[in-house]
Amino acid sequence: MTAETYSRRSVLRAGAGVAVGGAALGNARPARAQTAFDGWLDGVENYDGVVDETGSDSVTIEVGAEANGGNFGFGPAAVRVDPGTTVTWEWVNGSHNVVDDAGNFESEMSGEAGFTFEQTFEETGVVKYFCLPHKSMGMKGVVVVGDAEVGGSGGSGSADGGLSNADLGTAALALSLVAGLLSPLAFAPVLKRDDDR
Repeated sequence: MTAETYSRRSVLRAGAGVAVGGAALGNARPARAQTAFDGWLDGVENYDGVVDETGSDSVTIEVGAEANGGNFGFGPAAVRVDPGTTVTWEWVNGSHNVVDDAGNFESEMSGEAGFTFEQTFEETGVVKYFCLPHKSMGMKGVVVVGDAEVGGSGGSGSADGGLSNADLGTAALALSLVAGLLSPLAFAPVLKRDDDR
């Protein structure tokens, strides 16, 4: 095997390595892009995106829904409503309360199935709430009012300036393939020197 053949193969292997490594990075997601609501619902077992209830005058959220290792969830964990919508929390199991993280409202503690608590949301924004005794277990929820941005995988909008996770992955993969294809060209002067010897 000549030095020239070895050099070209080395360069092609390096280019392939760049492409494979870039493809792997393309599948990685930035931590911030995965986190909706600034991490508020991270670890909330029954959170599976924002349920769109826009167009409804009233929405009911279950308190004590099955989640987080027992009856320690709000169902659904995140909901989007129009301004002026009344949200009713209805107890289905266990002793819980509903507390606004910003301190604007708080229900009494109740363990009575069928007990309700209502709040009407007039202003566009994101309202985070929790059950005080079970907050550390992940009993948290969110009401998104109007077209408020939620970031990440939680609904409309994203935490990374408007690109979705799929867009970021596709862009990273495309860039890695281009880099892999162009890397042998970067070594062309070196290979040319080898040819001249």
